[in-house]
This record gives sequence, structure tokens and C-alpha cells, in this order.
Amino acid sequence: MRKVYLLFILMLFTTVVVACSSDSATDDTTEDTNSEGTTESAEETEDEEASGEEDVTLRVAWWGGQERHDRSLQVIEMYEEQNPHVTIEAEYSGFDGYFDKLNTQLAAGNAPDVIQFGGNLNDFVLRDVILPLDDYVGNELDTSLHSESMLDSATFDGNLYGVTLGTTAWGVLVNKTTLEEAGVSMPSKEWTWDDFKEITPEVTENIDGTYGTGDFSEDGFGVFLAQRDKYTYLDGEIGFGVEDVQDWFQLWKDLRDSGGAAVAEVQVSATQTPEQSLIVQGDVAMESIASNQLSAYSSATEDEFELYPYPYNSETGKNGVSLRPSQYFAAYKDTPHPEESAKFMDFFVNNVEATEILGNDRGAPVNSDVRKNLIEQASELDEKVYSYIDLVSETSDAPYIPNLPGYNENTQLFTETEQIIYYDQKSVEQASEDYFEELLSNIEKYTSEEE
Repeated sequence: MRKVYLLFILMLFTTVVVACSSDSATDDTTEDTNSEGTTESAEETEDEEASGEEDVTLRVAWWGGQERHDRSLQVIEMYEEQNPHVTIEAEYSGFDGYFDKLNTQLAAGNAPDVIQFGGNLNDFVLRDVILPLDDYVGNELDTSLHSESMLDSATFDGNLYGVTLGTTAWGVLVNKTTLEEAGVSMPSKEWTWDDFKEITPEVTENIDGTYGTGDFSEDGFGVFLAQRDKYTYLDGEIGFGVEDVQDWFQLWKDLRDSGGAAVAEVQVSATQTPEQSLIVQGDVAMESIASNQLSAYSSATEDEFELYPYPYNSETGKNGVSLRPSQYFAAYKDTPHPEESAKFMDFFVNNVEATEILGNDRGAPVNSDVRKNLIEQASELDEKVYSYIDLVSETSDAPYIPNLPGYNENTQLFTETEQIIYYDQKSVEQASEDYFEELLSNIEKYTSEEE
């Protein structure tokens, strides 16, 4: 009987403890959920049910400097505020090591959903790791106000693979201060090569130690070809002949002979650093630059600069300048969130408030309405860049032509050929023939490697 009684007391005690424990746990849980846990989950569930959208986490990768990082992060924060079901994990760094890391992620099947590329987008398309965007155009992604040339630059085998983040274009930087000092009138922006050949020697003659122009080099040659409805290399084909090379190099030899272009000793000292460039140092009055560099050049001197299109070809009536992509956003082929990736890319390039934050950090905006909006509130220098992009859009139908295969080696070949002609080591005709022959050999070598 004593055992039964003790058992009864034990059972009663256990029941009380469990009951108290349960009450305590219920109180704690209620307190927690009232502050954060279950209440938030319930709210999130209600939000999802109301919006019909599930929670999504997007990984977005890009390279750049701190200013680009800060601007991009502000846009991401804005996107998350307007799309509360989306969380974006930003993966950003400097350029060094960026593609090494990306290649490792691709090999592991763990690449970011949205990835920034440069002119090497086509390499990754060939590797079949980039998502075609055609199914999302007109729905999640609006490209209706994007330049056709920028869309073409991200189109391979008829499919769109990237969204251009900014545009730039080659132009002639003209030192207005120097021309005024030389007593030479600023040319019309519809000038021709004949005008160029007339103006540049006048500057050289009227100002000691300053030449009319620096050599436009290989990038200028591409524009020169476009004026003739030709191109360097596209879709496996060379788009010019040795006679075009000869005409280009002869043009610059004639300019040096007339005194219009810088002599060899000055030209070989040229640098792409704005502060040390020939035009900033006062060695020349004109130089070829990419339009997005205008601010850097202008900030390095007190002289006033103007950005001009290349001199027109009087026979074809073309200036040959094309809009060029700065970078792209593209989506990983195996992203689990293709629609949301496309929506984010659309926001990045088309949303007015977002693009006001981004400015022209990645080049002039690709959306024409966005560009006009930024022009209205731009600084004087930014306005010149945007206006120049609009000018190119209105005056030229030249397509964007990607870099040559084996770009670095072929650029060095072009520079060496220029210098051979500078110092009269070979005639223009012989140097051009040698250049063309070696160029074809290099292209064949690099395209065979790609295959």
C-alpha cells in the first residue's frame, strides 16, 4: 500500500512539473514570437500569399572601385525595398582575381545568379554557361529603349545573352584653348579628313612645341574602316584588305610630313594615362580618346576640351564612330531564379531613380530616356559626354565590332608597325604588307585554339 501511495505522489508531482514546464515554455514562446519569430514568419507568409511571390535570394557579382561598389549597393538596397521578397547577396571585388574566382565557381556549379562581364562575354557564351535572355525580353526585361548596336554586341547566334551597363564611343579630343592660342577656328562637328589635314599643320606652325595631333593608332584604324563600310574581324572573317592598311598608314605619314602630326620622338612617348597624355602635356592639340575619359582628361588641366566625332569620309559621308559597351550583366545558365535575375537587370539599367545613383560610372546609360534624364541634371562635363553619345547615335550606324582574336599580341604588332614607319625602317607599302600577313597568321592561330 505504501508503494502504491508513493507511486501516486510521484505521478502527481510529475504531472504538476510538466504542466508548469508547459506553461513556462508557452509563455517564453509567446514572448519570442511577439517580438520576432513566429509573428514575422506569419507576416512573411501573409506577404507571400498576398503578393504570390516566394522568397528569393539572388547573388550578384561585379568588379570595380569603391565608388562603383557604393553606388551599386545603394541600388541593391533600393531594389530590395521595392521587392521585399528578394534578398541580394553582393559579391564584389577589384578586377584582379575576379575572373579566377568566377571560373572556380563555374567549375563547381556555384556561380552567382547575375554576373558582370566585359568584352569577354562571348568567351563565356561559347562555354555554354550563360543564360539566353530572349524569353524574358518584353516581360521581365525591357530593351525597347536600348541602342540596337548595344543589343547586337551581346547577341550571339541570334540569342541575347547580356544587358549592356553603359556605352562609350571613340572621339577626337580637341583642345579649344590651344586652337584659340594658335588663331585657328574650331571646326564643325561635320568636319572631314580634308579639314583635319588643313587644320593640324596650322596649329603646329603657329605654336612652338605643339603639334596639331597625335596618332589615332589602332582604335582609329577601326573607325577608319567603318567609314568605308568595312571592319576588322567578325564572325570568323577578316573584313578589310592590305590596301586599307596602306591607306591608313599613308594618311599619318602624310600628316607627319606636312607637320600636322607629332614626330616620331614625341609620338613614341605617348601614354594612355590622362595626366601624362600628349594633349594634357601640351605636345598636341588633338588626341583620340574614349568618351567616358573626358572628365579625367579635363580634370588634369585648366585648358578647355571639346569632344568631336572622327573626321568624316567625304566619299561615304560617314564618321565611322560606333557605340561600344563598357560592361554587361548576364545571368548564370543554371540560376534557379532566371525571371528574378532578368527583373533585377532591368531595374539596374531602366529604373530612373536607380540610374540616377549609378550615373555614368559604367559609361553613359544604355536606355535613351534614362540618358536624357541624366543630361538634364548632369554636370557640365557629364553633359558633354551624354551629348556626345547622343550625337553618335544620331549620326552613325557603324556597328560595334568586338576585339580581334589575340588582341594583345595584335595590338603590339600594330604599334611596332607604326614605329617601323615612323623611323623609315620600311616603306608604308612593305610595312603594311608585313603587318597584314602576320595579322592573318595570328588570327588563324588564336581561332584554332578556340576551336
